[in-house]
Amino acid sequence: MSGREASFALGTRRPGPMLTAIMIANVVFYVLELVLMRMGVPIERWLFLRPADVFENGAVWQLLSYPLLHAPQDVMHLVFNLITLYFFAAPLERYWGPRRFLIGYGVFALSGGLFTLLVALLSVTPVLSWLLPQFWTGAHVGASGAAVGYLIAFGLEFAEQEMNFFVLGRMKVKTFVLVMVAIEVLVALSFSQTSSTSHFGGMLGALIFVKGLWRPGRWLDIFRRGRLERRKREIERELRVIDGGKKDDLPN
Repeated sequence: MSGREASFALGTRRPGPMLTAIMIANVVFYVLELVLMRMGVPIERWLFLRPADVFENGAVWQLLSYPLLHAPQDVMHLVFNLITLYFFAAPLERYWGPRRFLIGYGVFALSGGLFTLLVALLSVTPVLSWLLPQFWTGAHVGASGAAVGYLIAFGLEFAEQEMNFFVLGRMKVKTFVLVMVAIEVLVALSFSQTSSTSHFGGMLGALIFVKGLWRPGRWLDIFRRGRLERRKREIERELRVIDGGKKDDLPN
């Protein structure tokens, strides 16, 4: 039975070896982070993603280090990411295979960081400076971009499947994902300290990764199909006009 035909009820799929390794690594790095910070090592200054450090000091390594760490003052930050990975990434490892699954993790985490840097550049312009006054110097950390990326990828791959998610009841996967995106928008508009930009960046990375939008040929196919669809609608309109003027009572 293929991945699309199988039932992917939440919580019924055990994590594969790659996801297990990723989850263990997240816990290990978090413990190491806490130990080093208690020893006085300024982890947050060196390894958290700070747009100002990247653009002003060339700290590009922060794009790679920030998803390995989590908020030291909030263990639930790590827990929620692990729960999201457990529920939504496990089916994808089985469906994609370990190699593509691991590449996806890197793409989602990196796209979360890159989108954060893009918003940071806008935050020092008149466009968003009034809305995000501290964004340029603020710190971003955590694997949330990767976790949310897997959630969106899950929705794209299994959109028409049905699932039962606790109090939300039974619904199609695509409906659940839309609910989660709406909640993320509300979080972004609120005064939460959550790095919503990394979440939205992970979503964008998932869309590009799953739909193959990084391939130039994919864009050509999209434009070609769009052009054919427009031509199809034009022909259908012309046929309706011709059919509407047809006489059924022609003389013999």
